[in-house]
Amino acid sequence: MREKVGHEGMIFVSAYGVLWNEAHDAILLEKRWDSEVGWGFPGGYLEYGDSPTQAVIREFKEETNLDVEVTRVLGISTNITQKNSWGDAQETIGVGFEVRKVGGVLRKDGTETLDLQFVPVNPEPKMFVPQAQKTMHRILTENETSAQPWLREPGD
Repeated sequence: MREKVGHEGMIFVSAYGVLWNEAHDAILLEKRWDSEVGWGFPGGYLEYGDSPTQAVIREFKEETNLDVEVTRVLGISTNITQKNSWGDAQETIGVGFEVRKVGGVLRKDGTETLDLQFVPVNPEPKMFVPQAQKTMHRILTENETSAQPWLREPGD
């Protein structure tokens, strides 16, 4: 694709899921292959033909081996970077969902996901990038007090 558009900005859509433990005091997070520091939410980019809910269900299965269903929308965030890890301008629109386990046995894929743990939310978990940290903060402060989804604009 980059052969056709060069380094011009492109828009990507991702979906991620938040799965709480039974006590509702820890969230399932992953250690990612592409970061040595912090945690990430299970999820990934939409593929052609995916809806955001289909993508989070597929990504959860791929990365955790769990079957999940979406229970609610948590929020939408936008992040713009002039130079992503491969040197291109990119805007990522992330759609966050709360999910519920409906099957499967927790197992890391060993490729994208190096570790999986229910990480306690107090103190707030250290996430792998600032955008994910801001999202985690919103999940813990806004989604727990309101059923309303949030919108995090660039710079928020």
